[in-house]
Amino acid sequence: MRARRRGESRTPTRSDGLQSLQTAFRILDELSNAHGPVGLTTLAAKIGELKPRVYRHLATMKRLGVVFQDASSGGYSLGGKLFTLGEAALEQFDLRLVAAPFLIQLRDLTRQTALLAVPGNGEPIVLSCVEYRDRLAITSHAGNRPPPHCSSQGRIALAFADDAARQRVLTQKLVAFTPHSLTSRTEIETRLQLIRERFFEEAIDEVRLGINALSAPVFRDQAACVGIIGIVGTSAEIPSPPPQPLIRTLHRVAGALSAELNCRVYFDRGLTGR
Repeated sequence: MRARRRGESRTPTRSDGLQSLQTAFRILDELSNAHGPVGLTTLAAKIGELKPRVYRHLATMKRLGVVFQDASSGGYSLGGKLFTLGEAALEQFDLRLVAAPFLIQLRDLTRQTALLAVPGNGEPIVLSCVEYRDRLAITSHAGNRPPPHCSSQGRIALAFADDAARQRVLTQKLVAFTPHSLTSRTEIETRLQLIRERFFEEAIDEVRLGINALSAPVFRDQAACVGIIGIVGTSAEIPSPPPQPLIRTLHRVAGALSAELNCRVYFDRGLTGR
């Protein structure tokens, strides 16, 4: 094995490229969760990388239009190029369009408001909501972000997130929205393991008193979690623990939507039987 001489450049390896790509996506994840421009020092600390390395990535992404640097503060935010890519991605795969009939079916079968969310870096973002209008409806709006630690959609997003995203969420201060909000990291991690086993989660009285939400993951291809479908209603209508017929209904709809996306994990686990 030949030793590399001082000053001799090292040939980049495949692992170098993969690591650089991972770093770039971690930067984008952090910027997507920020509510304004983020400084270099803060960004480097959040992703656990050295400032010179993060700066090199930012400089490249800035040239490509992927990030934008504020002239006054020097902070970074997502660039316009990502909007173009996002629009193209929605045209090619719009989960809202695919899920629409399944969401309506879930609403009609349960007679509850049905929600669809997507996981983003361990946090849920509501895509669409269909209300059951024969009674006072509990609703949500597209773009809402239920808290990742104490909502049913949030804990499902966390359960199927990668380790880095999960650690990022769970090492932050976990706010209690009600006296029943789950804020213990140990208890949350126990629940996340349970979610991966049973494919559903509830969060009674955790975000708002008197309200419960029951949700299930939606999978695509090789069991990649791409969505979260569920219902929200009063704790009297969706009690804890949820009745088995209600869980089976949710699993049938989530399983059918996942099968539409070329993943039959619900069927393989026998969760869609009557």
